[in-house]
Amino acid sequence: MISAASEAVSGNPAPFTWVTAVSMLVFCAILWVIVDYMRVHPRPAMWVWGLSLLTFPLWIWGPGRDIGLVNWFSWAKILSVLIPLTLVGAMRIAVAEQRVGRIWDILRNPRFLWFPYAILFLNIAEATLRDAEIGNYWNAAVGLGLCLTIPYSPRFWEILPGRNAELVAYTTMAWNFLYTTWNLCFTFGGYPPEEEHFAASICILAVAEIYPLVKGRPELYIMARIYTLPVLMLAIAIYNIFPKVMPSDGWFNNDVWIVWGIVNFALTVPYLFWYTWQLESDRSFISFRRGKARQEFVRLHGDTIDQLMEINLSLDAAVDNHGRTRTRGPQPPRPVPAPDTVDPR
Repeated sequence: MISAASEAVSGNPAPFTWVTAVSMLVFCAILWVIVDYMRVHPRPAMWVWGLSLLTFPLWIWGPGRDIGLVNWFSWAKILSVLIPLTLVGAMRIAVAEQRVGRIWDILRNPRFLWFPYAILFLNIAEATLRDAEIGNYWNAAVGLGLCLTIPYSPRFWEILPGRNAELVAYTTMAWNFLYTTWNLCFTFGGYPPEEEHFAASICILAVAEIYPLVKGRPELYIMARIYTLPVLMLAIAIYNIFPKVMPSDGWFNNDVWIVWGIVNFALTVPYLFWYTWQLESDRSFISFRRGKARQEFVRLHGDTIDQLMEINLSLDAAVDNHGRTRTRGPQPPRPVPAPDTVDPR
């Protein structure tokens, strides 16, 4: 089996006790409440995470400085989460309160949705580089695939009008699952013992995966994810309590880690082809949406999508297998003979 350079420790695994189980359930419950509150309160969603940056001195000189952020990836990760999350909160406020002014107009512009798209891309890319750095190239390839298959913005991203101003991204359920298993695999082997928090990562990813399903709205996955991740990162930065209340040190196994990455890669390859086909055929407008979001979109744009798909099909049918151009579109009806020229026979 391939041996990688993970800093995670294997052997003598921490036992899974009732304390670990209860701690994980309590943490999941806390995360659920935070996500649900942030989803419907745009203003606190900006201020809470903006003010959390003031805890920066504790990351360096606080009581948890030796068990918190210890490498470049961790520093980059938390800053690339908190700062953009504050700006996303401002974008939601701009929509929810219809603020007036040039800055608010920019934040409200659909084109500015490229910003959260780019931040998501960056966060996946950071972990992908880390995976490659420590030797799990299979899982790193999955990270690259996830970057390539993030639904485009603003076509598949929006901040819904209304007082809640929810940020939604029409990621598919398959993409959500691939992201979850890829990230768990990364966390399984991507951290040294001082930052070990695999059990806590299971909690934040489980809440992000289950919350949209319970709500019947898969498009909330990204929103659930962006509001669970900073809770974990801040806890690690200020004082990493997870090794004490839900220890998972020693759970790491190099063979499991590599095989996990290979399985993730095997799942990603067909998804990459399916994703490309959906975009090429214009089916993505419908297939990327689920439930009420799909019904509402079809109600508003169904006729237009049908026309786009018909054009797409006609263009595909315009060339035969030998490259010869065929007649495009339906043929005009044949002229009906005039009555005086009809053969009486």
